[in-house]
Amino acid sequence: MTEQAERMDAARDARRLEESVGVFLDSERVIWRVTGPGAGPALHGLLTNDLAGPPPGSRILALALTPKGRPLADLAVWKREDDILLDLPRVSAASLRAHFARYLPPRLARVEAEPEAAVVRLLGPATEAALQEAGAPAEVTTPGRFGAFPGASGPLLAAPRTPEEGGGHDVVRLGPAAVAGWADLLAVVEARGGGPIPPAAYDIWRVERGIPVYGRDFDEQNLPQETGLTERMVSFEKGCYTGQEVVARIHYRGHVNRHLRGLRLHRGTTVSTGDPLFHGGREVGRIGSSVLSPRHGPIALAMVRREVDPATELSLSAAGPPGATVVPLPFTSS
Repeated sequence: MTEQAERMDAARDARRLEESVGVFLDSERVIWRVTGPGAGPALHGLLTNDLAGPPPGSRILALALTPKGRPLADLAVWKREDDILLDLPRVSAASLRAHFARYLPPRLARVEAEPEAAVVRLLGPATEAALQEAGAPAEVTTPGRFGAFPGASGPLLAAPRTPEEGGGHDVVRLGPAAVAGWADLLAVVEARGGGPIPPAAYDIWRVERGIPVYGRDFDEQNLPQETGLTERMVSFEKGCYTGQEVVARIHYRGHVNRHLRGLRLHRGTTVSTGDPLFHGGREVGRIGSSVLSPRHGPIALAMVRREVDPATELSLSAAGPPGATVVPLPFTSS
């Protein structure tokens, strides 16, 4: 592809996200189904958010933590009448499977992968209208709720994303055939001037909004309060859950040493996930996701020590010149 063609594609993707609907098939996420007589209460005792209070038809964001309070996965929990669907990072599957095998009693809850299922992100101002035109019920307009409607090759579940997730809607397809499963929904989207977007366009969209992903921007080395996700993924009113003591102690009596921050990369600076960041010759952080934003230029997410204030210039080596400037998140606020 020529450079001119790439610029034209990037402009098209940006226009879809800003004016219509961008459709992103998120292959980094997988779906599990949890069944059994005690599935709800058992998961409630493992995850950071309240699963007992919200009724069936609720989409709940939560973290799964180790006993030491470290994140194993960020989850979207789709609570249905007879089962629970978990939307989780593919990279977390092995560790979360081992965690559930240890802490989830099989007589109460059974976990099965749904290899045919998929998650699509609908992003942009026309997502709600497109879903309603495709036959989605009224629940797709209600925060915290989801609605089911038939798709071309199986049922679809749709829910609004929170403002902290950047808005738009998530749709879970439970039937087989990835292309056919989205055919009717894509037809409605394309009639509105929208269409599919590639992973690179989605990464630009989420980094601009300060939205981290597991495995790149945070992982089991972090504490929940470092990620910026606790406000929407952790309940401090519910009872005990695995890792709760550590999270509660930090919340009520302590602090964390790192925070997720934005970086504006200086001209000519190239970075990769995991690269260290330095200030005054001392390592103070690590690079997460980095993108070239049409609006903001080269930008990145990074875990940075809490004493490093916005406007601080950081280097990519202990004795190197400044290569990035720390800025508050999200980039879209500036």
